[in-house]
Amino acid sequence: MKMIECWRWRFRDPTSGRVCRTMYAISEEEARKFPHAERVPGTLILREVDERDFSDTLPSVGVPSMK
Repeated sequence: MKMIECWRWRFRDPTSGRVCRTMYAISEEEARKFPHAERVPGTLILREVDERDFSDTLPSVGVPSMK
């Protein structure tokens, strides 16, 4: 089982200039889409991920069946 650190992040909205915060805790990889994102202290959540359990289902999730 792999543990992933997930945080809430704050970032400046490039359009409005406002400081925004993510609603949910997300991984650092997911937070890269926000320019200059910073972790919000005290919001760390450790999530367990077992990639083996999902490796067979991920490619077809959300794809309509051919039936």
